[in-house]
Amino acid sequence: MATRTTRAAIGSIEHNANEAVRLAKDYIHHFWSRDFDWCLSRTARDFVWIGPRKGQYTTSLEEYSEVLSSLGTSMMRSSVTDEEYSIVACDEHMASVVGRCLVLIGPKDDEIVAQWHSCSFVWKRTGRRLLLVHLHISSPGDSVDEGSYPIHSGTETYRYMKSLMKLGSSRKAVSLFDVDGTVHWVHPSQIVYLEASRKRTIVHCMTKDVVVPAVIRDAVEMVGDKILRVHRSYAVNRDHVVELKAGRLLLDDGTSIVIPAKRIADVRAQLTV
Repeated sequence: MATRTTRAAIGSIEHNANEAVRLAKDYIHHFWSRDFDWCLSRTARDFVWIGPRKGQYTTSLEEYSEVLSSLGTSMMRSSVTDEEYSIVACDEHMASVVGRCLVLIGPKDDEIVAQWHSCSFVWKRTGRRLLLVHLHISSPGDSVDEGSYPIHSGTETYRYMKSLMKLGSSRKAVSLFDVDGTVHWVHPSQIVYLEASRKRTIVHCMTKDVVVPAVIRDAVEMVGDKILRVHRSYAVNRDHVVELKAGRLLLDDGTSIVIPAKRIADVRAQLTV
């Protein structure tokens, strides 16, 4: 009986952990798409929110609802990419999740901005539902003194603008599970190349690397049709290729891949399609 009870408790904790991570992702997406009604429906009455700006916080659902109402008139619709969420504490009643994401604004609005946001969530089980009781969002640009330029935020915005100019504005992300079980949502346009590593594959992106537990053949199928297999151990995003010269394929992040002589003609043909 004790064993059965223990298994049930473990199952309940695992269910809470999985649901909390899924809800964290959903919450961020609904928030940045301005679906605030959904956010409020998943928020507990005894809720604390700490925003990214100095002195920005609320201590009740009513105050938070007022903040969201004001944001609805000024906040530009955004998209989210490069997400990572991990469970840090969980039992049968509560779950804590931390994560980060890259928020993209534009290009349909009057400005183009890309900025990293870190976040922490505390979920509490109320009946059959997990409700959010604490949310903290931080942004690296907020620590910059008034009058100076947020260099880190500027770098990400530059990369985003470069991606839009060269690769188009497609925003459909793919989900990649790394070897630790963390799920990353990545835009195919931000994937530079894939590198085989035994029975794993390193997905090299513009902002990070993700190691997935799959052979390179299967990994290529996961990430989109612009990925070309150019070597037994490498596949590249054709939109990040700079040149093919003297048996070497040069990518725009500085990576140089040696192409076997017998494959050069085939690779060149693929790149010119």
